[in-house]
Amino acid sequence: MENVIDFALERAKRKSGIKDTVLLKNIINEGYDPCDDIDIANYFEWQKFQDIIIDDKDISHNWTDEAIQRLWNDITNIDTSKTYTVEYSVDDLIAGDDFNLDFSTKPE
Repeated sequence: MENVIDFALERAKRKSGIKDTVLLKNIINEGYDPCDDIDIANYFEWQKFQDIIIDDKDISHNWTDEAIQRLWNDITNIDTSKTYTVEYSVDDLIAGDDFNLDFSTKPE
């Protein structure tokens, strides 16, 4: 299978002036034309935009039992003589819920 030639990639190498094969493959796979200046600009803008997207699905599954235990230990071992600042978004709170910072019991 080493003899298979990707003609779109070879054309892009010749016409675009970009020598990075991995970058060219990625541009083509994303549906952009590496030979078109506007498509190249749009590709890089899309890459910048993708860097700021937060995928909420992944966030909920990244906590291991060990990480949760360390967080719980940090919360329960707070120094009560210090003042702590907690930042939250209004969107994070469910309407009608009480905002309670009672850390005396472990949530279930």
